[in-house]
Amino acid sequence: MRHFIGFLVGLMLAPVVILATGWVLPRLARAAEDAGGIPTTGELLTLGVLGGVALLLGVALVTPRLTPLVPGIAGLTLIGATTVAMLRPDLLDLLPSVPGREGALTLASLGLYLPLSLVLVMPLFVGARWTGKGRRDPVTEEEYFDGLYDEDYEDGDRAPRHAATAPQPRGAAVRAD
Repeated sequence: MRHFIGFLVGLMLAPVVILATGWVLPRLARAAEDAGGIPTTGELLTLGVLGGVALLLGVALVTPRLTPLVPGIAGLTLIGATTVAMLRPDLLDLLPSVPGREGALTLASLGLYLPLSLVLVMPLFVGARWTGKGRRDPVTEEEYFDGLYDEDYEDGDRAPRHAATAPQPRGAAVRAD
C-alpha cells in the first residue's frame, strides 16, 4: 500500500516542481538584473519558494522510510517532460495556461530538469529503500537475552567478571565494597 501511495505522491510532486521552478525563473532573472540593493519582499518570496521546493525534494530523497517511488516517479515524470519539450515542442502548446508555464517550458526545453531528474531516480536503485526495514517488529525479551551472553558463560565454564576484578586503567583507584 505504501508503494501505491508513493506512486501517487510522486505523480503529484513532479508538476509541483515543474510549476514552482517555472514560476521562480522569470522572477530570479528580474532580481538578477536589479541586483545590488536590498532584496524586496517579492524577491524574498521567490527565494522562499525555491527553498521550499528544494526542501520538499530533499525530504523526498533522503527520508529512509518513504518508498523510493516518491522521488523516482517524480524524476521519471521530469525526464518525460524534458523529452517531450526537446523532441515534440508542438505538443506543449496543448498545455493549459497556468502560472509558471512559460518558465517551466523554458527550463524543460533547455534540458535543465535532467540533472535533477537523474538524482530523483537514484533511490529506485537502493535496495534498502524497498524493504521498509524500519518497520520491523520490536525484539522480544527472549531474542534480546539470547545474544547477550556467551555460551561458555551459560555453561558455567567461566566465572563472571565483576567490576572489582575488571582490569583498571593505570592510576585508577580500586574501590573495596
